[in-house]
Amino acid sequence: MKKDIYLIGVGNYTEVIIELAQDCGFNIKGLYHYNHERLGEKVLGYPIIGCTEDLYQKDITGKNFAVTMGNNKMRHEIASKLRNLGAHTPNLIHPRAFISPSATLGQGCFIHLNAKISTNCTLGNDCVIDFNSLVAHHATLADACYMSSLAMVGSYCNIGERVLLGMNSLIIPLNLSIGNDCIVGAKSNVTKSFPEKCVLVGNPARKIKETE
Repeated sequence: MKKDIYLIGVGNYTEVIIELAQDCGFNIKGLYHYNHERLGEKVLGYPIIGCTEDLYQKDITGKNFAVTMGNNKMRHEIASKLRNLGAHTPNLIHPRAFISPSATLGQGCFIHLNAKISTNCTLGNDCVIDFNSLVAHHATLADACYMSSLAMVGSYCNIGERVLLGMNSLIIPLNLSIGNDCIVGAKSNVTKSFPEKCVLVGNPARKIKETE
């Protein structure tokens, strides 16, 4: 029997999570959006059934939710609030993703098609590992990281909270650390550690500015 799930947020990434939830065998009951004026609209055939502020006033204990925002901070804050209210944010793991039996995952993670989480990796809550991405052995990602398609994190690397790794970016397996709220540009090759709030681009990657 399929488990019911509700989705929070209505944006471009929502459609991706709808398909992931379907692939994971969930029964999507509907969507919640911050704007009550959009009530009744449909996304890939699924209706917006309520406003998030109204949802927070209900008893949602034990219900399943997926928070579909691509924004790392927003996704983590909303998912944490739902969990504090007694709801569940199950991991959505595509049937054709690979998760090592020795890996440790938090809650509310999205693991997409052909993603690979290797031996003794650790992921925090609300991480996104996109299509064809790789987390190599003994690497750690803190809460609310987003690995875009084809991104790779090398072995023994430590990625801070809310880090965004662009498409085809690479964190060299040299026991590196990337601080909280960093952004690594597409195709960038990170060969050394960086502190928090750095925007990194190039090969080798260099800091060009700080995030806000």
